[in-house]
Order: sequence, then structure tokens, then C-alpha cells
Amino acid sequence: MHLPHHFLSDSIEAAVIIILASIFIRVVGRLFKRLEHGKSAQSQRRITLYRLLTSVVRYVTDFVVVVMVLARFHVQTTSLIAGAGIFGLAISFGAQGFVQDVVTGMFLLYEDQFGVGDYVTFPALSLSGLVQEVGIRITRLTGSTGETVIIPNRLILEVKNHSRGTLSVTVPIPVDAGEDPKTVQRALEEAVDMAQSQVPGASLAGITAFTSGTISWSITAPATLSTQSHVDHWIRQCVVESFYRHSIRFAGTGKGLASNGTNTVSS
Repeated sequence: MHLPHHFLSDSIEAAVIIILASIFIRVVGRLFKRLEHGKSAQSQRRITLYRLLTSVVRYVTDFVVVVMVLARFHVQTTSLIAGAGIFGLAISFGAQGFVQDVVTGMFLLYEDQFGVGDYVTFPALSLSGLVQEVGIRITRLTGSTGETVIIPNRLILEVKNHSRGTLSVTVPIPVDAGEDPKTVQRALEEAVDMAQSQVPGASLAGITAFTSGTISWSITAPATLSTQSHVDHWIRQCVVESFYRHSIRFAGTGKGLASNGTNTVSS
């Protein structure tokens, strides 16, 4: 049985197209893999984008190869392309939520609104937690009680990222009203100087309140969400040591920090 000459030549051309497409997909895949592990792709956002682009390139290339191979064998591809458009339109109506998730996920990743390890709040959903995964379709959080929360990206309308920027930690220091204000100020200034070794930027805010038998002073310092607790504890320790050296009494508790002392944090 003899095959037509044009069939053999078309088959060879089709094989070449398939081989070249395979090489192209592999090269693109390896390129994005290198970018993922390079210095410019350390963030979860970029890694996810590179993987998304790899998938898009593969699917688009596969479709183009099918059309080109069929064209080599003189198959009318116009109807195929039109059919693909109709099929895609039908799918889009049935998967609008999925498409919205993907589009929103791409914007979240591109704009870098939050990343893995950030503590965020979604006001519209009344949810807060630590981000474990930022995906194209979903975002995964760990809630305050340890539960895992999976959120479709289309539901994320507003984001409050508590891990970006600098917080201000304010440590109130209630002092017995009978203490000499100048001595107290000198002791607090020494405490601030001590705190600088671990909390650069700490400063004495001065007297912030008067109550019966108590004069409240405060020290402020910059911090992040992850260092907030350490900053608060270190400042309190420095104040206690300084007050002991100067024999200064805390309000209502003798020589110790007031048991009802609290700290406030504002962004």
C-alpha cells in the first residue's frame, strides 16, 4: 500500500511542529523554575504567578499545535475554533464563581496585598488569622483558635494587613503620687536608655494621666506585630530595674509593676 506523497510530507511537518512545541514548553517551564529559585522569586506571590504562567503557556501551546497539525492535514479549523469559543462560553456561564476566584486571586498576588505569614483581617467576612497560603483560587488562614479557614478569593473585598508597617507600643507606668517627679523622670530616662539596646526608638512620653494617689507616665516605642510582646516586656523590665535603683514606688504595689498595667497599640 502506497501512501500519497503529500500525506508523508504533512506527517513529517506535523511531527516537527509537535517536537518544537514540546521543546518550547520544556524551555519555558525550566525558565520559570529557575526564576522561582532565584533571588528575584523569593515571595509566594511571584512563585504562584510563575506557575500560573507556565500552565497558561502549556495550554495555549497545546491548542495552537492541535490547530496547526489539523491544518497540515487539510482539516477545516475554523469550525473547531468557533466550537471552542462556544464551549468556552458555556463553561464560563457555569463556572462564573471559579473565574471570579481566579481573577481576584491574580490581582491579590500581583498587588501583593498580603503574603504568607501576615496576620490579616477581612472585615466583610468578620475573619482574622495568619495567612498560610495565597493561591489563585483560594486563600487559607489559620484562625485565632487554630482552625484552618479556606476562603474563595472572590469573597475578599477588603483587607486589613496588621503585619505591614510599624506599630507604636505604649507602656503605661503608674507611679505613687508621693514620689518626686524629677526623680521619676530621671529614672525613666535611664530606663529608656537601657531599652535602646534592644528597642531602638524608645522614648519617654511624659506624664499622661492623674488619678487619686497615682501619676501615670508612659514610654512609647516602635514595633511590629511579631516584636510587640518583646518590646513591651523589655521596656517593663528596664523600668523595674531603674525604679529599684532609685527606690521609686509604683502606685499601690510598692516596688513592682502595677498588676493592672496594660499596653495599648496603635498603627
